[in-house]
Amino acid sequence: MKRWELEAAYARRGEEIRELQGQLGRQAAEIGAQRQEIEDLREQVAALKDAVEALQRQSHRQAGRFRRDPEKLSKEPKQAGRKPGKGTWSNRSKPTDEQRSKAEIKRSSLDGCPGCGCELTDLRRHEHFEWDIPQVKPVLTCFVSQSGYCRACGKRVRSRHADQISDATGAAGVVIGPRAKALASDMKHHLGVSYGKISGFFDTVFDMKAGRSGLFRADMRLADRAGPVYTELLDLVRQLWQVHVDETGWRIGTLSAWLWIFCGEGVTVYTIRRSRGHEVVLEILGEKFKGRLTADGLLTYNAAALSDWLQQKCLAHILRQLKTLSASSQAQHVALGEGMTTVLRQALELARLGDEVDERTFAEAAAAIEYRLDELINAHQSDAIDDRGRMARHLNKHRARLLPFLYDERIEPTNNAAERGLRPGVITRKVGGCNRSDEGANAHAVLASIGATCRQRGVPVLDFLIKLQRSIDSAPSIVAASPSLG
Repeated sequence: MKRWELEAAYARRGEEIRELQGQLGRQAAEIGAQRQEIEDLREQVAALKDAVEALQRQSHRQAGRFRRDPEKLSKEPKQAGRKPGKGTWSNRSKPTDEQRSKAEIKRSSLDGCPGCGCELTDLRRHEHFEWDIPQVKPVLTCFVSQSGYCRACGKRVRSRHADQISDATGAAGVVIGPRAKALASDMKHHLGVSYGKISGFFDTVFDMKAGRSGLFRADMRLADRAGPVYTELLDLVRQLWQVHVDETGWRIGTLSAWLWIFCGEGVTVYTIRRSRGHEVVLEILGEKFKGRLTADGLLTYNAAALSDWLQQKCLAHILRQLKTLSASSQAQHVALGEGMTTVLRQALELARLGDEVDERTFAEAAAAIEYRLDELINAHQSDAIDDRGRMARHLNKHRARLLPFLYDERIEPTNNAAERGLRPGVITRKVGGCNRSDEGANAHAVLASIGATCRQRGVPVLDFLIKLQRSIDSAPSIVAASPSLG
């Protein structure tokens, strides 16, 4: 082989060696990066294992289910200790002369020093007053009635006192009175106390024997008599110009159900259904409902049958979802979450100001909010299946139902009224349980609706339930009993 051929071959071999060395360097760098990535993943796995173990430890704690989220705790907690009272502080007022004259007087004498028995000098008189609850004893009432045959029609007729709730005799001739039944009903359907605990409470506090089965049957009879009142509430809620609706999980026996609430100004209606569909909304409010429905983003309220209804979507739900989006590690998610939160809070603040700003300023501010809202939705709307894409599509779908409150001061922008109305039901579900039968579910819906509406209208609940039990021919009207709303 000639010399120039050897030199060419040697140059090619040197070029190959340099190329191989470059490849080895790149592979070494890749291996180093992979090792670093593996190390990072190991650290993430270790952190996730610690988090899983912490969650498992919390789940086994007795109060783990009721633990508050640290992210939701106030950054500036209030000082520990007893909560301050309302209004200015003052001593409890002294009893009046009339109250003193009716007070029971109990005296204690001091004949000598308790320590050594010596005689005392400069004796002084002191008064100490004590308000307490008297021992409650049930009152027994005997209703004496008369009966006889009519010579004309041959029927046997019987008199009945206006305060009687039953004319049974014989083995059923001793019953629990209307006030006790009304109190038991309100404790069950408003406070969520079980029939068994109510029975024990009556025995301890009132020295009255009332079995839980008897209290249940009394509730069933009361709910049956309250049917016309419930129908009246349905008519009232269908006439409202804004109705808040929400639902929560329930059970009838072993089967799933839902407790619904429909509430507005001066009226609340509960119903328990095995369905969570829009048919329940149509059944309660009617297909010709002309008011505005305020609800969350559940697909039920987006049904085609409700497409023509006026609606206001709950901004509180949307703001909570945006808060989660703002906590994301992705910049685009944060941009949508923080930007939309700012716009919606500006809308809430503008609606709060209302008449405090002139019409032109209000119109300009509202137009700016509308423009910014559309700009954010269009900028982030996509077919992506991540949280940002879903939120943008959700906001675009309900675009016309986001800001109606901005142009009508009567419209509430949140569904807080319905959520507050569901709290007694949630307490009942956790403490006293749900219902074992359809009959019990219907009684709970009827009696809870009457109690909630009475409280809204300032009607004494017990008095109304007593009047309802004593009514014979027709049930009393809750509108007629309202002192302020009639």
